[in-house]
Amino acid sequence: MALLASMASPARAQTSDIAATPDTEAPPAAEIVVTATRREPSGAMHPLDTGGYALTKSDWSDVLSGTSALALVKNLPGVTFTSTDAYGLDLSDGFLLVRGFRQNELAITFEGIPLNDGSYGSVTGTAPLNIGVATDIASVNISPGSAGVSTFSNTVNGGEMRYSIADPKPQFALDVTQGFGGNNSFVTSATVNTGRIGEAGPRMLFGIERISKDKYTGAGTQYMLRANAKLVQDVPWGDFTAFLSFARAEIWGYNNTSFDMLSKLGWNGTDISYPDYARAVFVASPENAGRSCGAYSCGELASLIPYDTGQATDDFVGNLTHRFNLTDRLSGSVMGYAAISKSNIEIADVSTPSQTGAPFSAQVWQTRPRRFGGTIELTWKGDRHILSAGAWIERVSSTSRFASYNEPMPGQGAPLRATGPYDVYGPAFQIANDSRWKTHSFQAYVRDVFKPSETLTIDAGFKAVGFSTDGGGIGPDRAPNGRLATTDLFLPRLSIDWRPNARTALYLDIAKTAVGYRVSPRGNIGPVSSAWAADSQELFDAALGTLKPEKDWNFTVGGYRRFGPVSISLDAYYGIILNRLLNGTSGPQFNPVRTVGIVPRSELVGADAIIGMKPFAWLDISQSVSVSKLRYRSDLVLAGDVTPLKGHFQPGYPGVSLVTQIGVKHGRFDAGATSTLYLDNPFTYTNDIYVPNYWQVNAHASYRLPKSGRLPELTFRIDANNALNRNNIGSVGIGGYSVSGDYQTFMRSAPRQFLLSINARI
Repeated sequence: MALLASMASPARAQTSDIAATPDTEAPPAAEIVVTATRREPSGAMHPLDTGGYALTKSDWSDVLSGTSALALVKNLPGVTFTSTDAYGLDLSDGFLLVRGFRQNELAITFEGIPLNDGSYGSVTGTAPLNIGVATDIASVNISPGSAGVSTFSNTVNGGEMRYSIADPKPQFALDVTQGFGGNNSFVTSATVNTGRIGEAGPRMLFGIERISKDKYTGAGTQYMLRANAKLVQDVPWGDFTAFLSFARAEIWGYNNTSFDMLSKLGWNGTDISYPDYARAVFVASPENAGRSCGAYSCGELASLIPYDTGQATDDFVGNLTHRFNLTDRLSGSVMGYAAISKSNIEIADVSTPSQTGAPFSAQVWQTRPRRFGGTIELTWKGDRHILSAGAWIERVSSTSRFASYNEPMPGQGAPLRATGPYDVYGPAFQIANDSRWKTHSFQAYVRDVFKPSETLTIDAGFKAVGFSTDGGGIGPDRAPNGRLATTDLFLPRLSIDWRPNARTALYLDIAKTAVGYRVSPRGNIGPVSSAWAADSQELFDAALGTLKPEKDWNFTVGGYRRFGPVSISLDAYYGIILNRLLNGTSGPQFNPVRTVGIVPRSELVGADAIIGMKPFAWLDISQSVSVSKLRYRSDLVLAGDVTPLKGHFQPGYPGVSLVTQIGVKHGRFDAGATSTLYLDNPFTYTNDIYVPNYWQVNAHASYRLPKSGRLPELTFRIDANNALNRNNIGSVGIGGYSVSGDYQTFMRSAPRQFLLSINARI
């Protein structure tokens, strides 16, 4: 399979022996022992090959236990990650961008399962946050520039991320962590390795993780339960691997904010009004609309601050993989998988009163995607060539609707909870934007990893893709309905990696991508741009004549050089983005108005630099600088009107980011700090407003006690997230982006959060 081809290539494989002997050349492929990460004496993260990175737990040591899987790559150059809560538990406000591309524009896989569109309220994918136990994630392989032809996805415009759970150990092992933090935070995780059962039986890993905490402003709780299991059964010709994951989230959310709200209501005054139900009913009552409610009239305040908002989600994901060796040179794999999700996303809607007489109802966005797919791959290993080929097929059935449920009048019962149940006062009395879709995906690839010499690796291949979606609105309110498809039989990728010695590397990467049309319903609460999100069937039909599948070219050139205790990594990249589909957004967050159109051409230009130093055996220092701009080279046509976007930059993506890391390790003591600074971040499509600079410092320290007698190995740790307690604006574009002017679409980042944890290992 393609993974075997990658591992066999000296361009990707590194060992501690190579790092220790800088003047020697890389040994032949047959002698290389592959490790999950490459760490030079400088201690800095740097490209493994053609700009790719292989991260392990030591690379994300500054994140809190149980944090979103997306945060594990946040310290890499060209990567930005923001969230409202310190753990990234809220799907609506955990934003990851890699060189200008959002998480739903990357190829993300988990245990080989394509996640596709993992955004908020997705109807075609699974969010990385809702799969796998975070403490069981052993590695993340990320290629920021472009995805390999052997990585399966229908959403990829840019790079790729591949998550892997730790393999079950051959011996019994138990790992338990208990954390206590601010806002009544409790983080509990446990992982059990059964060891090999019998002489030739399976190895199994079981993990569970529970996070519960209060919100840091207002009221409400946030709860996440994750569980996963992994089984490996070795057989003489290969192995069978089974993986299963379940996640349950019950999240009371924070309110979207605008700059006007922030200035008039203060930093802690923009959140939901829960649990003061009587006050919320008074503010939202029509007869009080003209009264003063402080900085706003009551009518204005009711549309800006809902009584409550939140989400309840369930995600099941699993696969069965068989890896086999047919001959000494020919091997392969076959995998089947399923992913089923259920999301209920609630917000108090003052535009739709309850039938009970209450001035608002609970609007619940209900999505139900069901995905089934499979892959097959074959790899032939020659003396200088490793040839591989494979195919992927996936079928998705998904539904989406907005259901309105009754809230009671004050004194006639308890109000509904943002996390449900919602039918306490009867079934939904109104259904809007009821939609059904069928999405089909196909991808096939051919790849050759060629080594003309011991220092040069050429990785060339292409993929053919076919993506189609049929469906849309089926209700009487006529949400957009139609068919959109993408087909491209030749999407090439070429990577060249030259390593004249263990201290030096130069690489070039060129790739073309094509994606399926993103699917999201009318009224969606999020930044996903979709033709089906248009405000009417007429707007959808009018856009069909102009819509074209988005296709991108990505070019990357870079290198790495080590000078004793100092290492330097540099890269530059350029992207051509054709036919980017955008939604212009306006209106309140519970009833957004969206139009649809494309920008025929955009360009992405950027560069990254990392300098790593290890002046002493116990000290690691690294500094990364990234400069990146996605500029629209054409205007946007929305509903027949031309919006002058030409020359403007993509909103929600910082143009400059700087990450400083310091690590100290001496004996059993380990400590570190990370400073992250984001600058030059446009807020709107026309760049008339910019987001204030973001600066966050995280720090941690731990001490390990070795196993003694009957006592297990113990590690005591303290974490400080946002240690300087700065007021940062974090995720931007939660409700989409306005063409120009202020809009209620960002959230604050968490204030300083502490977590004290104790880990025991047997």
